[in-house]
Amino acid sequence: MVFSNDKSKLSTKFPIQSTKLTKAQKGTIGEYQAIVDLTKQGYYVALACNPQCPFDLVAVGEDGEIRLIDVKSNTYRKKSKKTYKKSLKIYRCPTAKQKKLKIELMMVDNG
Repeated sequence: MVFSNDKSKLSTKFPIQSTKLTKAQKGTIGEYQAIVDLTKQGYYVALACNPQCPFDLVAVGEDGEIRLIDVKSNTYRKKSKKTYKKSLKIYRCPTAKQKKLKIELMMVDNG
């Protein structure tokens, strides 16, 4: 930053960026929140490396229980009618492939 005695001449060399997170960033944060939660519950957790994979995490319990998990961030509808006092939560359901493979959805809050 370059400073001078005159406040009107204050300038910065670096542009100020928005602090709003992208959907991808929110998704990544949600995955890591889920990893922390599952690790605290005693699971060994691995991330899926293929972005086309129908699940995000594989969790293995001490007893050998294997859980395939797709992590979803809780999202809410913006107010669309004046009668709504609060935003409405958007509910997610597993895809046909996820149902067939018995993949569970894990909802996380990013805020």
